[in-house]
Amino acid sequence: MKKKKTAKKSGNTLFRRISGFGPFNLAAASLTLALMGQWCMFVQKWWLPGLVFFTLAVTVFILADNSSKKDGLEEPLDAKVEALAFLGLMLVGIFFRIYMMDQIPAGCFRDEGQNGNEAINIMNGIEVDGTRLPVYIERWTQNAAMYMYFIAAFFKLFGIGVMQIRAVSIVFGVLCIPAFYFLVRRLMGPRMAIVAGFLIAVTSWHVNFSRIGFLGIVTVFLAILCFYFAWRTYVKRKPFDFIMLGVLTALALYSYLAGRLIPAGLLLFCAYILVTEMKFYVKNWKNILIALAAFMIVIFPLFHYALKNPEQFSSRQAVVSIFNQEMLHEVGGRYVEKDGKNKHWTKLYAESFAYTMLMYNYKGDGNPRHNAGAMPMLDFITGIFLVLGFGYALINIFKPRYFLMMSMYFSFMQAGLFSTESPQAYRTIAEIPIVLLFVVVAVWKILGYAREQYGKNFTKTVMIAGAVLLACVGYLNYDRYFDKFGNNPGSWAEFSTDEFSVGRYVHSLGDDWQAMVPPAWVESYTFRFAAYPYENFVQFSLADCVPIQSKLRKNFSYVLDESYMPLLPIIKKMYPGGKYSEVRHKFIPTEVLYFTYEVPYEAVKAYQETAKVNGLTGAYYRGIDWKGAPLFTRLDPFILFNWTIDPIMGPFSVKWTGRFKAEKTADYIFITKSNDFSDLYMDGKEVLKTNGEGKGAPDGRGSAHLSAGFHTIQLRYHESIHYSKMQFYWRNPETGDEEVVPSDVLYPR
Repeated sequence: MKKKKTAKKSGNTLFRRISGFGPFNLAAASLTLALMGQWCMFVQKWWLPGLVFFTLAVTVFILADNSSKKDGLEEPLDAKVEALAFLGLMLVGIFFRIYMMDQIPAGCFRDEGQNGNEAINIMNGIEVDGTRLPVYIERWTQNAAMYMYFIAAFFKLFGIGVMQIRAVSIVFGVLCIPAFYFLVRRLMGPRMAIVAGFLIAVTSWHVNFSRIGFLGIVTVFLAILCFYFAWRTYVKRKPFDFIMLGVLTALALYSYLAGRLIPAGLLLFCAYILVTEMKFYVKNWKNILIALAAFMIVIFPLFHYALKNPEQFSSRQAVVSIFNQEMLHEVGGRYVEKDGKNKHWTKLYAESFAYTMLMYNYKGDGNPRHNAGAMPMLDFITGIFLVLGFGYALINIFKPRYFLMMSMYFSFMQAGLFSTESPQAYRTIAEIPIVLLFVVVAVWKILGYAREQYGKNFTKTVMIAGAVLLACVGYLNYDRYFDKFGNNPGSWAEFSTDEFSVGRYVHSLGDDWQAMVPPAWVESYTFRFAAYPYENFVQFSLADCVPIQSKLRKNFSYVLDESYMPLLPIIKKMYPGGKYSEVRHKFIPTEVLYFTYEVPYEAVKAYQETAKVNGLTGAYYRGIDWKGAPLFTRLDPFILFNWTIDPIMGPFSVKWTGRFKAEKTADYIFITKSNDFSDLYMDGKEVLKTNGEGKGAPDGRGSAHLSAGFHTIQLRYHESIHYSKMQFYWRNPETGDEEVVPSDVLYPR
């Protein structure tokens, strides 16, 4: 017994000695430790030493709080000063969301293109899937349709364009600032509201998604409002607050898929109240029923759709889920074990948890659309305060405000943990305001410690230092987005820049032209949106377009990617009067995004009147063994295929047969460029054979001594893996250059 009392007395003495340093001094020490941890993680990428320093920092921060007698700084602020500060925050937030909007982001990503096309359908009353007023969009991104109605309204008011799509996100991104401001004002007072408003105004994670036509930013806005009214219902307990919470929670389910986790976070908070304050339900059961009724009224259309179409309603999350065994096997990499078997979902979940927890300070989302260079999702300074605020909230989780923060945070995190590609900044987008709340909590506590230990004048000095830090945060985030993200080649290209640019080019041609565009672009939502309202294009195919078979009395334009460059000399030879132009990558000048070759109708007509029917007869089979009856046959003038959309779904094979005309007796060198098996026979003798072995495989090469005249030719290919490619070259006997075998020397049987 004596030993226990001595130990207890010793522990109390140690605590008193530590407390004697004062809460602010201890907080300053914790900031120093956190700075060291951030330097290890953020700069040096030493995650383990960083975690050690961060753990020590949080421990000292908790000791600082234990030595404090106050909760935080909540001083009143002059109304005029607050109004001016609020106006300044709004101006900063608007600037970050509209500056250089015509340049960053470039292009129009496919999801944005789809949103635009769906909005056009809604605006024009076009019936799709049996309805003109969809509740849920089943195609491609598979989300609720609410966001598309906002876009349709902007199209109606301001015309159709990618800027109008993004304007919807800008509006909701800006609205997040006052929403977050008043949430923090209610939780921690006006001074912290100014800090919070500035953070959400400039944080590049939020800024990025405020400038892209993705519906996730609506989820962020609704998450803030749901948190606000959840707290009001708990504190104020007014009928209006209950009704608003019910309505907003239902509306969140009409936003991005991550919005489905908002009710989960609220239910956890409800369970907490049930355990800690049962009388809340006894006294407010009528208000709760009213809130549920409001929720059910608003959610009914989506609920009805989900009951009738459960597979479509849940298909998107199933596709990207860690439970999708087929997808995991196809992606491979870190999703499979060394023996090739898929990792168990619990292991993937644990890995995703670690990646997600580290994405704020160590390594962020590697998707160039979401982030540049996999930088941490928060800047250097904000990340320091996040660690302290998160640690403080976690230790105090059983206090109502912190339990609500944590329940929301861990609920929103699940969108990234149960899906692939972690860390994922977009699927966890609803975390943004909660993460920033943790940051503000740390600032709030530190200012309170300063006031408690050193008084009002010293607190003003700390506030000035804080204002300097906030200015640095603003600069760091400006640099992260407008310089590093804006000038990142991957970020520039990832926004379907080629598809959008091609669509705008086709749009500029008008109805007097017909563009011949590769199938992958024709099928792209971005291309179709950019070309709207024109449909002056067809899918490019060698059989129909080289030479041009169409009888339309129009001018024609080849619009092709760099892989079709070998065709250019052939096209120019056919139509020597055409006009060539090309569009290159903004940051990689050697890379051609696409080229165009415009041919006037007169040249097309003249060639059609004199053209010969040349090429090889291609028989296309299902399966890889050229057996059974072909699904179809056609005359292919050239063998230059880079199929982005396979001619036959699943594994397929092609056999081309005909005659080859040798102009003179010589040794002829032939080449196949294929991603899978290909072989070549001349006069029944094997010339070459290659197994392909996937993208980047070495070419198949062979030579044959041929006498002048005609020779039988058989060329085969089969595709058993993705990325179908088959091209037939030769070394031109006249020039010695490697070229596509021209149709002039190929004849069908």
